[in-house]
Parts: sequence; structure tokens; C-alpha cells
Amino acid sequence: MRLKEEYREQEVIKKSTFIACVAPAFSEEEARFYIDCIRNEFKDATHVCHAYIIGDHGQIQRSSDNHEPSGTAGVPMLESIRNSNLKNTVACVVRYFGGVKLGAGGLIRAYSGAVTNALQHARKLEEVPMHVYQVKYPYDLVGSVEHWIRTNAEILDLQYAESITCTFITQLKDIEDTIKDISRGISIPVLIEDTYKEVEVQEA
Repeated sequence: MRLKEEYREQEVIKKSTFIACVAPAFSEEEARFYIDCIRNEFKDATHVCHAYIIGDHGQIQRSSDNHEPSGTAGVPMLESIRNSNLKNTVACVVRYFGGVKLGAGGLIRAYSGAVTNALQHARKLEEVPMHVYQVKYPYDLVGSVEHWIRTNAEILDLQYAESITCTFITQLKDIEDTIKDISRGISIPVLIEDTYKEVEVQEA
């Protein structure tokens, strides 16, 4: 699972403003570019701390406290990304100091909480198994076979000749008997390949 797009969330804790900025990044270069963009956007911020995890197996993990006390920002942010189970994610937390010190424990809670909340509320994508089929059917079965396909699948291609050849992708598997029954034994779909497709996660 990964982030669909950049997301930001702001919170004020004891007069300090924390702005969590999270985004997808598929390489360390992308992550560093995003961090530089956030730092340039918030040049007047007291701190811009960051963390990122890159790679399908989290091979690259980096963080920075950006002059906050050691271990109070970057590492807690990194831990929040780990706990989210999101791949290829970069997070920056912008802090504007409000004059009240939070202490080490308060900083850890603020930075980790900011990232955790942002990642929880951000839109996400997940890979789901999909199946590509192809089926031929006569024109008089458009109302039955093609209607079923449009209701239960996404059509990738339609070829019109003596009959119609439809290529479609669906999450449903083992649909051969279903379409065979709908077409009264005339059409039997052929499985072309099993694949994956990213779809947006629907929050409960």
C-alpha cells in the first residue's frame, strides 16, 4: 500500500505549530527533492524535520532531527511510517516554535503523532489481484454478455468483425461458467493473464 498523493495536516501543540507533509517517493532522489521543496516553502520555520522509507522492502530508511534534540523528531517520524505499513513514503514536519518548550517526551509525541495522523488521513492506493480475459460473442448477445462485462469488469478493448471480441479486466476469477451460462453455451472467456492494479483504499 502507498500514498496516492501529497497530503498535509496542521496542529497546534502548546503554541507551537506543527505542519505534517507526507507524499509518495519512489527513490531517495525523489524523497530528497521533496524535502528540499518543503524547506524552501517554509524558509522561516524553526525546524523542518524529515523521515523516509524507500523500496518495496524498506531498504532505504533515513531521518533527520534538523536541530531538534537528538532522537526527538526524525526517528519517531520514521517509526510512524514503519507502523503505517506504507511503502515509498516521505514525511516532513514543519515546526514553528511558539515559546513553550515541550521537553523530549513532548517532542517525540508531537512529531510521531503529526506523521501518524497525516498518514492515517491521506488517500492511499493498494494493489489488488486482477484477471484479464478475452471473449467472443455474436452481436445479439450484446444485451446479455456485454452487459454483464460492463457491470462486473472494465473493458480494455472491443474489436468488431463478424462477431465481437472483448478484452476486459476484473477482480472476479473463474467466470468461465458464468458467461457460458449467460450466452447459452455460445461464448467461453479465455484467461489471458493474472495481474495487479492499484485501486484507492476505501476507508471504513
